[in-house]
Amino acid sequence: MYIVSALIVLVSVYFAYSSNLLRQQQPPDAVTLATAKQQKQHQREAAFAPMSMTSVSEDGLPELRILTQNMFMRPPLIKNNRSDWKDARLDYFIEHILPNYDVVCLQEMFEFASSRRSRLLAAAQKLGFAYYVASERQFLWNVAIDGGLAILSRFPVVASESHVFQRGMGPDWIPKKGVLYAKIGIYADGAKPLTDPALSHVHVFTTHTQASYGEVFITQPDVKRRLAQLHEFHNFLESVLPAHRAPGEPVVLTGDFNVDSRNHELSNPDAVPYEREVEDGIATSDEGAAMMAILEGRGIDPALLGPDNTDSFKGKTLVELHDSLQERLGYHPVTFGNIVVDAQGAVHPRETVLTTRMDNMVMHSIDYVLWHNPDAAKAAEIVASLADVGVTPNFTPGSSFTQISDHYGVSALVRFARPKSADLA
Repeated sequence: MYIVSALIVLVSVYFAYSSNLLRQQQPPDAVTLATAKQQKQHQREAAFAPMSMTSVSEDGLPELRILTQNMFMRPPLIKNNRSDWKDARLDYFIEHILPNYDVVCLQEMFEFASSRRSRLLAAAQKLGFAYYVASERQFLWNVAIDGGLAILSRFPVVASESHVFQRGMGPDWIPKKGVLYAKIGIYADGAKPLTDPALSHVHVFTTHTQASYGEVFITQPDVKRRLAQLHEFHNFLESVLPAHRAPGEPVVLTGDFNVDSRNHELSNPDAVPYEREVEDGIATSDEGAAMMAILEGRGIDPALLGPDNTDSFKGKTLVELHDSLQERLGYHPVTFGNIVVDAQGAVHPRETVLTTRMDNMVMHSIDYVLWHNPDAAKAAEIVASLADVGVTPNFTPGSSFTQISDHYGVSALVRFARPKSADLA
């Protein structure tokens, strides 16, 4: 299977070069990690453009509407079923979903051998997303494709960094998966970004880690590789946050972590012989607990991954993180491979156009918004809070496909308020 995946990518490259797709230009005035000179030029021009907020709180302060979405936009010729409807899904996303948010974090939005990412960025710019960071472009001689990550923002990106993980296993050896970081400035309405002082910043990360295929056991090699990549993510946090974050500024970790936090044990199998989203999603899987422990820097018991494992993945410093979906809902919601139950009690896959048969009805919870702001009360100008978070299926009524991706999205609302004098005492 791995050899077939590699051959498909190579064939995609050939046809992409033949059709001149790899020579597509990035949209003008774009911020990208691949071209620092372009980023500086864009920042100089954007500094003279006054901002207009799309959503404000009762205090007249900005509200940040965030979406994380695995786009399932793989390189050309790669598909699961009859068609992945890539172009039609991208058009639908641009018209119906993108306008509803201020910061959009994307995974599997691959640039390699395709003009789709450039088309998305150009359309996003027309919709007011003047800033973005994205995985660095790769070419045939890199023996890899890009990581497929992007962060689009209506608000100024004043700093950005990236980290590429150690190479993945199987098909995940091909993309340069990793983490993107964007420091997003929050300004008063009408302010000139990058010249006027920011009220605060939101530190946004997005990631896509090693995937597993088929039934998953915590002792298998691809799980250890995934947890090792999460350890790299923690080390990246240890490097980035002290350099860029002031006290009280919120940190949002988003993405397709490929860690299923559901343990899939039926709570009442005699009465209900299938997995229910809420009642059977309360308990946390071993890998889900390990993910949080590693990202926070606490590390794990090496024996969890088998008797021969010696890695604890412990960090140098601790980073307090909150699984916002689980804390808000009280269970781990399904974001991939959901089910529907008909009137007769029969269980069917919720989505079959894009999802492989192997992944139908797996009921995984693998897409996240994690929150960090332990010193919120110390904010100098405005205090940030996570006002809302939830799963966003992004169904597509009237289309040849039933949802925008094989994954559901996760959306969040970051709200700002003036600090009370008592909070600063």
